[in-house]
Amino acid sequence: MGASITAGEASRRAVREAGDRILLIDEQGKCRTGADVERRVMGLARALMAQGLARQRIGLWYWNAPAAVEAFLAVEWIGGTRVPVDPGAPSAEAGAVFKAAGVGAILTDRAHYPELSSLALLHDDDEPLTAAGAFEPLSISPDTTLMLYPRMVANSEFMAVPLSYANWSAVMQTNMSLYRQGAYGEQLGKDECFLTAQQLMHGTGLLGSFPFLYMGLPQVLLRRFAASDAVEAILRHGISTTFFVPGMIPRLIEAAEAARRRLSPPLRRVLYGGAPADPEALRHAIDQAGSIFVQVYGRFEGGWPLAVLNADDHLAEAEGNPLLGRSCGRPISETEIRIRPTPGRPPETGELCVRNEMVVREFADPDGWCALGDIVRRDANGYLYLEGRLDGMINTGSYHVYPREVEDAITAVGGVRQALVRGEPHPVWGQAVTAYVILAPDADASLVEMLPQILERRLARYKIPKRIDRVASLNDVPALSGEK
Repeated sequence: MGASITAGEASRRAVREAGDRILLIDEQGKCRTGADVERRVMGLARALMAQGLARQRIGLWYWNAPAAVEAFLAVEWIGGTRVPVDPGAPSAEAGAVFKAAGVGAILTDRAHYPELSSLALLHDDDEPLTAAGAFEPLSISPDTTLMLYPRMVANSEFMAVPLSYANWSAVMQTNMSLYRQGAYGEQLGKDECFLTAQQLMHGTGLLGSFPFLYMGLPQVLLRRFAASDAVEAILRHGISTTFFVPGMIPRLIEAAEAARRRLSPPLRRVLYGGAPADPEALRHAIDQAGSIFVQVYGRFEGGWPLAVLNADDHLAEAEGNPLLGRSCGRPISETEIRIRPTPGRPPETGELCVRNEMVVREFADPDGWCALGDIVRRDANGYLYLEGRLDGMINTGSYHVYPREVEDAITAVGGVRQALVRGEPHPVWGQAVTAYVILAPDADASLVEMLPQILERRLARYKIPKRIDRVASLNDVPALSGEK
């Protein structure tokens, strides 16, 4: 365990130094300066401490908004642990996560507040939670968990990735360095502005929203992604950078074409991750917006990012090197990698292991190496190619779905006897959550068609199978291409 640190020191310094410069802009165009953010976060932090929540686990359930950023920062400033839940999750799933995590309180916006228990504390843009008085910064161990990123709750078992304060700092420093050295496209200029369109708790927070805040640069927060709104925000606010999941890119381009608008300039960097983009859609996007696309590959337990497929690589792919389109890029200099041999795989293919300051200690061996579960191949030029997973986890867009959680939700429905869930290839999302079910003899066959609607009350939308097929036996499930 390392020497103690002051909780939230770097982000507190960043907003203080921003002063009168604008940092946060909501989708109506209302702005908050660094001084505004400092005042509101400080008031929220004092209110939380007054309720005895310093160093406690605190749930976060927010749509993107300045208040969400403030809530994330306030938990950090009081030495607490964030437990965020996707804002689109049903209340049953959110409640299960918060209960399993043992949170002491839940910070939320007005949209989610009525769905929560007595633990809920409202902090919204127009209804801030605040308290006056002195604020004494807290000393904590850098190994203290700052964020528990939920993976799943199944049979009351809570699976989450515990990012420490030290891990978070390393992710921030890594991404700020990559921006400044031009690894994400052209180097930062004086007119930078980030667009937070993916939800804050996911990759965008690690790769853009918080690195931009730490650098004292402005960002616009869309409550949720809508292509036409994103186009409007890009042009209205001079957005230079954003992060998307692959399926958002063609929707953005289509919306820009429908409005007969050009995105670049001002847009200079579109980072995306979670899966390779569809090659044809990406070539069209480059034709329309220029060579501004950058694929990032990472894992919460190993670091975001670990590899980058840069804008020049995308241009080479568009100009006739199709192999690059299947790569997730070359490792960044800030990480070491090893490819661990895996039985039944060729010598050049195996499990990717990484070592860096972003690696979560609980997922590392005594020497600091983190085995990611991703099967990769590395070519002679250093590019990595994903070849599958060891644990069956489904990567749909940038979201990770564990089959057992979805199977448990399906078999909890009366009339379903068994279920098998897996990821199957999908041109937009990389993998689609797909289910095969066996119904009880007395169940109505129409139950299969009703399952997605039933599951909406139990699972986040991205976990709900895109296709559900009825089978007589799980032995009847067709083999995936490449399976023996």
